[in-house]
Amino acid sequence: MIEVVKNSVALPLEDPGKGHAPVFSSHGREHGSWWRGLLLAGSLLGVGMIAGIYLQPLVMRMVLELAGLDPVQSSAVTVPQQEESQPMPGAAASDVVALGRLVPNGGTLAVTLPNGAGDARIARLMVSEGERVEAGQTIAELDNMPALLAARASAGSNLAAQQAALEQVRASTLASLAEARANHAAAEATLTLANQELERQGKLAAGNSTTQVLFDQARANAVKARAELGRTAALVERYGGAETGNQSDILLAARNLDLARANLARADEDLAAARVVAPRAGIVLEIHTRVGGKPSAAGVVTIGDIAQMTAELEVYQADIKQVALGQITSMTAQALPAPLTGKVTRIGQIVGRQSVMSTEPAANADARVVRVTVTLDADSSARAGSYTNLEVIGRIGTKTE
Repeated sequence: MIEVVKNSVALPLEDPGKGHAPVFSSHGREHGSWWRGLLLAGSLLGVGMIAGIYLQPLVMRMVLELAGLDPVQSSAVTVPQQEESQPMPGAAASDVVALGRLVPNGGTLAVTLPNGAGDARIARLMVSEGERVEAGQTIAELDNMPALLAARASAGSNLAAQQAALEQVRASTLASLAEARANHAAAEATLTLANQELERQGKLAAGNSTTQVLFDQARANAVKARAELGRTAALVERYGGAETGNQSDILLAARNLDLARANLARADEDLAAARVVAPRAGIVLEIHTRVGGKPSAAGVVTIGDIAQMTAELEVYQADIKQVALGQITSMTAQALPAPLTGKVTRIGQIVGRQSVMSTEPAANADARVVRVTVTLDADSSARAGSYTNLEVIGRIGTKTE
């Protein structure tokens, strides 16, 4: 028996006596079909993805081959290349390129404290940046100047005193010499008279015409006169050489004068330790220490002769064989409105470590280079005077002028 129910489908029912079969409504059957469809769609999607992963390159290769294209080049990823640096106008591919810096002719010079200055500080600064100084010009005075000036004044006074003492000794010695000579002459005359009297008394004594007392007195006077002559002769000898300055008292005074002169010279040298002097002519490029400060290892000022500028280029040791004297060189930098030009005037004899580094991350920081000096021409030197130590890129032409 079949039972038809609205909105539902009934399956054949068994005999009531044999039990009841399950009955499904139309709503339950639609719900099961939806789940089966969803599972089927998911399975198909998974299979498609796996097939796409493994089959896509093969399919793409077949499509590209049919289109007549190169599969390798078409599938490569294009990487943008960095723009190569443009060569300088008129530069040849064989030119030697090197990094370097601009320096005054002869380099820069840090003027430090003089020897013996100790821990002195700057008391007076007598120059300013950009000012030209001459060799020997005083740049600064130190705070030890008053004490050294007093010591020099004392040495000068002592020198004057020793000079006066020498003149006094010389005059006194000359007077003593004259007096000794006069006394010596008088002693000679006295001795002559005494000898004559002794001879006369001796003759009288032989004729018993005088007394023994007078004879003895005449003999004593002769002895005394001889002794006085010896004394005056010794004085003449002692003061001898006064006219030529070889007398002992004069020589001693002269040595004292020499010692005073030496003390004054030493005071002058000590006084030099209170002044900072320019060792050569140039322009004051930088002042490192102001009034009241103690100069450091950088010195008091830095000077350089910017009237003639040069460039010190560091050429790689592998390229130095291409560099020769007289080669035309051009130099550029971002701070320069136009390139600078000059000639190679010196090639170093020592291979050293590079000191001017490139800004490229992959640049060799331990390259071995030879220092090449390029002297700028007049126009370039005038334009480069304000750029001491500016880093430049130099291009050395391989042909000499």
